[in-house]
Amino acid sequence: MTEPGEVPLRKALAGAVAGLDESGRLTVVEVAADGITTFDLRRDDLGRPRCRFNPVIPWTSLPGERGWDDLGRDPARRDVTRQDSARRDPVGHDLTWQDPARRDVTRQDPTEEAVIRAAGVHSDAAPILVCSFPDSPLAGQALTWLHAACPEATAFVQADVRVDALLREVVRNDPLDRPYELVVLKRSAVTGGLELAAHQLFGIGARPGAVVEVSARCEAGDDRGTAFAVVAWGRRPLLLSVQSARLVPGRHDFTVELERPGRVRFLGLPGLVDDDRSWADLVEAVPRRLDTRDGSRHLICAVEISGAPGDVMRRLDRIRQMITKMSADPSGFLQVSLVAYGAHSYDRRVPDGKVEVADWLVPPGQALASLSRLEERDPAPEGHPHGAQLEDMLAVVAGRIGEGDAERTVLLTVGDRPPHPARVNGTILPCPYRHDWRALLYRLAQHPGMAFGAICDRDVGETDPVWSRLGATALTWLDALDIREFGAELGLTAPQDQPIPFPLIEVS
Repeated sequence: MTEPGEVPLRKALAGAVAGLDESGRLTVVEVAADGITTFDLRRDDLGRPRCRFNPVIPWTSLPGERGWDDLGRDPARRDVTRQDSARRDPVGHDLTWQDPARRDVTRQDPTEEAVIRAAGVHSDAAPILVCSFPDSPLAGQALTWLHAACPEATAFVQADVRVDALLREVVRNDPLDRPYELVVLKRSAVTGGLELAAHQLFGIGARPGAVVEVSARCEAGDDRGTAFAVVAWGRRPLLLSVQSARLVPGRHDFTVELERPGRVRFLGLPGLVDDDRSWADLVEAVPRRLDTRDGSRHLICAVEISGAPGDVMRRLDRIRQMITKMSADPSGFLQVSLVAYGAHSYDRRVPDGKVEVADWLVPPGQALASLSRLEERDPAPEGHPHGAQLEDMLAVVAGRIGEGDAERTVLLTVGDRPPHPARVNGTILPCPYRHDWRALLYRLAQHPGMAFGAICDRDVGETDPVWSRLGATALTWLDALDIREFGAELGLTAPQDQPIPFPLIEVS
């Protein structure tokens, strides 16, 4: 079948390329004024259409008894436009076509064989034939020969068409034959560890120009930052591209555009560069667990405000550092509660102090303002020298802990003296209200996402063993506090030495 026009040709090329599978091959042959050009198209392992643009084979290079170009220079020797049933070449060979299936190809004219051989076509293929210079008797005769050799071929006649340009356009606009997905990490609901997963960017049939919006959380990566790796899914996932950027930890919204098959572009990620790390290197960098928590975080700061003024100020200063640093981490929404406790007096002449809830579930800025007011006050009375109202503080916190639905709750206790026991126990008097700190700690520990941190005045080895219970998750002392490391132990921030190579995303 021979069809005129560039539009049908473009549609035919696009349809033939779209129909290629991994094992398929498409041959496009152009016969023009200067010779024959063959284009071979296949799909690579990633499903991208690839076109090999072969050089032009000039008519003068094709063998014949007198050189086939003489046919074009001496039209008087042969009228190739005649539509008679018996046709002869310049030296008298009979070119009358019989049934191609029965034709004895060994008796073909040498020039005809040379044209078919130069085009690289055969009878069991279905190439697309294009005559881009129909005024040339050479091109017209070549098209006739090629079409007869491949009866299933579709032939087009279109003057001055640029077949190479059309093929570049078709290849660039070819719809995807497999999904493109972004490599991400997700937290396992069973183990709490990190698992590689995929977030679909473009499905089968997506065309260049398609865009998709993505929201993901990025933690601190290595020296190259976070890798944005795209895989193409066929029988197995194959790495399409890797780009990386050193981003500020936190949630990032960005756009991904499909430029053409095999190439995507990320918009909204500053500093993105090509990354030559291997897939094995990237996978090796994935930590087995993620110590930070996404979503809302509730930091309860409980501070002992009785004792020497210098000690009280140092405790308040450490709380200020914690609130400031944790609120600067963008990995989740932080709310703060501030609770102050003193000491029991056990003296009828001195009223017993009460646990003070300065703030509960407030923004960090409001908690810092309340902390400033505590810093301006005098310390609470000294009270009992060997214990503090820790058990009363635990009772107050336990009574309020159900308020809010933070995914991560941290009780940070800063002080020096241990709690009072519920009953007489050695030198420390029992709590006047019979609060049992052990039972209260156990009750708090049942709260989902609960963690316990403690900062003691003295070295951990010199303080009461009860502080190891109050700091069951993370324990340190005033002069040894590393804010970043301490926050990471409590699950409020990502540790500095824990590079996360891929974006984190919730995958359903």
